[in-house]
Amino acid sequence: MNLLKKRTCVALIFVILLNGCGYKLGGLEVIGENSSKTAVLKVISSKEFTRKLKNSGFIIKEENFEYLIQTEGPFRKKETSSVSSSADDREFTLTVSMIVSIFNNSGETIIERKEISKSKDYDFSSSSINSSESEEAIIYSDIEKILQVEIINIIRSIM
Repeated sequence: MNLLKKRTCVALIFVILLNGCGYKLGGLEVIGENSSKTAVLKVISSKEFTRKLKNSGFIIKEENFEYLIQTEGPFRKKETSSVSSSADDREFTLTVSMIVSIFNNSGETIIERKEISKSKDYDFSSSSINSSESEEAIIYSDIEKILQVEIINIIRSIM
């Protein structure tokens, strides 16, 4: 009986700690500002961005939609900002841009080919353990997520 009480106590503590640490199922958070605004959308974009719209509370339908959202990109660009004299350290500017167009259900243009972009400076040292390609991929992914949130905020601002 004593062993059963100990196991119950340990399980209870585990559940309390799990609940208190902010654990949640990944990908289910609502992103963007003013999350109470939702609409029925038709989306011409990547599956990843469509999933973000669904997670943000938008309803995605091919027919009987309020707005048509079309995105192009992401387009990535890498520019060298500086190089040290020994060529061991380099500074790059990584830029990601996307183009968004929004139309209402009768085909009228609300936003036509608005380009949004974000840049981030990035230092790479050849003595670094990580490869520059993997670091760049992570930075590009972070910038793309920021742009997707900006597009969601643009969609909510027109409703």
